[in-house]
Amino acid sequence: MNDDLIIRQASVLDPDRPLSIADIHIVDGMIAAVGDVGPNSGTAEIDGRGLIAMPGLVNAHTHSGQHLDRGIAPNLPLDLWLMWVVYGGIPFSPDDSYTLAMSGALEMLRSGCTAVLDHAWVPGTGFEEHVEAMASAYADAGIRCGLAPMIQDRDIFESMAFGDGDAPPPLGESDDPARLVEAMDRYLTDYAGRARFTPMVGPSAPQRCSDDLMIGLTGLADKHGAPLHTHVLETRSQVVATRGRYGRSVVGYLDDIGALTDRTSLAHGVWMDADDFARVEAARATVVHNPISNLRCGSGLLPLAGLLDQGVSVALGADGAASGDNQNMFEAMKFAALIHTMSGPFRAWPTPEGVWRMCLAGGAKALCAPIGRVAPGHRADIVLLDTERHACLDRDALVRSLVFAEHGESVHTVLVDGTVVVDSHTSLTVPPDHRAKARALQLRINESLPQRKAMLDRYGPLLEAIHDRDNATLVSHG
Repeated sequence: MNDDLIIRQASVLDPDRPLSIADIHIVDGMIAAVGDVGPNSGTAEIDGRGLIAMPGLVNAHTHSGQHLDRGIAPNLPLDLWLMWVVYGGIPFSPDDSYTLAMSGALEMLRSGCTAVLDHAWVPGTGFEEHVEAMASAYADAGIRCGLAPMIQDRDIFESMAFGDGDAPPPLGESDDPARLVEAMDRYLTDYAGRARFTPMVGPSAPQRCSDDLMIGLTGLADKHGAPLHTHVLETRSQVVATRGRYGRSVVGYLDDIGALTDRTSLAHGVWMDADDFARVEAARATVVHNPISNLRCGSGLLPLAGLLDQGVSVALGADGAASGDNQNMFEAMKFAALIHTMSGPFRAWPTPEGVWRMCLAGGAKALCAPIGRVAPGHRADIVLLDTERHACLDRDALVRSLVFAEHGESVHTVLVDGTVVVDSHTSLTVPPDHRAKARALQLRINESLPQRKAMLDRYGPLLEAIHDRDNATLVSHG
């Protein structure tokens, strides 16, 4: 980290100040001043002339284990998609987990994303080794990370609504909830206070956790003051299954057990209703919108206008690369700004400015971190962009240009906590053997396609029937 650094005369694009040319003074990774800093002898400087300085983007929901799964999954509803991507996939070693986390981190940094919430699947056996591998990768890459190890003790079939005797046998042995809670407790203790790292509680989804596990994890989040991140109401089938299990909305269940707080973020939330919105808003929790994966799996359209009208905090995620196909937050912003033009009055369409703020302020809230602004008191997570593709004459027009017309090719320099990790379009933190390891792992992943297809062929017909039944059930009930 540079203890003292000045970015000179950049065009500062911040959500809450006019576009202006200014100096940015960074001290110990924190923005100390924005304006005319004046001469400062002996301080390191970056020439920002002709560059746009904006807050680093925030990816508030992804799965690092899928970072090399780009483009390999067919278009499938989520439950069938899980057979292909998760249950048909290959096992990973801790070294693989490092390679996958590093691959995603480098992709995000090069495209202007400086912080990520990784809802990372972690095996019950080897929990500590995999967590350390991922945390090390993020530290080595230099990206800011909230790591929420994704755990569950109920099989996918136990989380769905089957008729009596129709459920297939579990695909694996159940983990002991007490052991999982103990492992998570150690993790939250051991990883507290690491630079650029936030340990988080990450139940896969309430319906994939026993009550003992879900209540235990909620207690840990409260005990440690840790953020909690989970999937909620991503599909119609989850509405049917969770209402059958809890006798009410799963959001009501989370509220009742104390899992909804201002440190809680809920991925997807496509099928929440007005009462759910009210509970989330009252708790000051955050919903993470994943527009691309929602389209990829046909999950539905998040009722974004209703959420915003109710004052709910909304963040943006790329989701895992098996359903988002990249980790580019410029693309996620563009999709979020466009897909909601297909319904409702045009006056309720999200604006590019609003979507950009979701990515920044919503992401900062999901990670519980002082990021998302180029302003004093915030961490110096800053992206410098070339202006070849964008004009800096009007603030609103510049934001529109970035949301609709940028893909990351303009990213010139990236700082996280005041440390330069991308310079002149070049990553500075790539391990020497990373590309070879990533390529070898990608080939192993692709060699698993026949076994993935076999898993889908085995369980697909049953899951298709559940999917069709639950869609018809919701339609028939209005």
